[in-house]
Amino acid sequence: MAKRRVALAPLLLLFPLATTRAAIPTTDAGRGSSKVAEAPLPGMGDSCCNPDSMGTVAEWLEEAMPGVYVHSIQIGESEDEDRNKGFFDVLNRQVDEVCTKLREEPQLAGGFNALGFSQGGLFLRAYVERCNDPPVHNLVTFGSPHMGVADAPNCNERSDSNCSLMRSLIRTGSYLSWIQNKVVQAQYFKNPKDIARYLDRSIFLPDVNNERGEGTRKEAYKENLKTLNKLVLVRFEDEQMIVPAESTWFGFYDESLQVVEMKEQPLYTEDWIGLRWLDERGRVDFVRQEGRHMNVSRELMDDTVIPKYLAPRESSSSSVDAADQQQQQVFGLLRR
Repeated sequence: MAKRRVALAPLLLLFPLATTRAAIPTTDAGRGSSKVAEAPLPGMGDSCCNPDSMGTVAEWLEEAMPGVYVHSIQIGESEDEDRNKGFFDVLNRQVDEVCTKLREEPQLAGGFNALGFSQGGLFLRAYVERCNDPPVHNLVTFGSPHMGVADAPNCNERSDSNCSLMRSLIRTGSYLSWIQNKVVQAQYFKNPKDIARYLDRSIFLPDVNNERGEGTRKEAYKENLKTLNKLVLVRFEDEQMIVPAESTWFGFYDESLQVVEMKEQPLYTEDWIGLRWLDERGRVDFVRQEGRHMNVSRELMDDTVIPKYLAPRESSSSSVDAADQQQQQVFGLLRR
């Protein structure tokens, strides 16, 4: 029987775009239980409770890891509000809200592994850098704009009025104060021909990437990211949503619109966020997935993501190292 493939709605930023999900451990995880917990958050045009996107992923996880616990994170008071906030809200406020909600979740006290789909991956990295309480052990991001986007994200459906309005506003004036404080995607938009204005006006991404220079960089962001056991970056080979596609692997355009790969970026060479530190220790993995943005296959989940980064590992040794113990104890998923 052919394995099922599901196309997930894009999340483009993390909160105001699409639905996000975060998976977390059960209360007995700290005692070596193989059960894991999952807390989903939505992405662009999606919501916390869509059974055809995040619900499908949750089903895959539950089938592969019986006993997994799924906790869906909703921004706002309703599913409609949650969906709208994927386009129109302030990401900094949303990160603060999720930090508070996860800190108050007793089942997460021991930490969790996290899956971030599209902008959900960028959002989860912001969570790790800014609070990380409870801590993330393994962070897996799917098609996430870690270095921003040089063009407004495309709409999956032409009839999506929120998406059309978002694109229009970004192209009207992405760095205008009122647009920065309203449009989620504008908060990680990065014009490679006007970096100075981006650094001065953008309210989210320059901070998360510690780009604003000596004296303003937050050492805590770097130290928090360095606590990850694994940072896994999944890139879609026919990416049409994130421009440039290399942003999902920490690459981006220079002023002449030539792609500068991760290892040539100042963020990496000067190690502004701890990415180089992780990479030099073999803790950054790069994964390719065929298909378009958020075309997440069950093969990818069953053959790579779950067994390598989420499922408890059997060990015949009595001396399992701390990283392996953490992986066995926790699981998390976030998409927004």
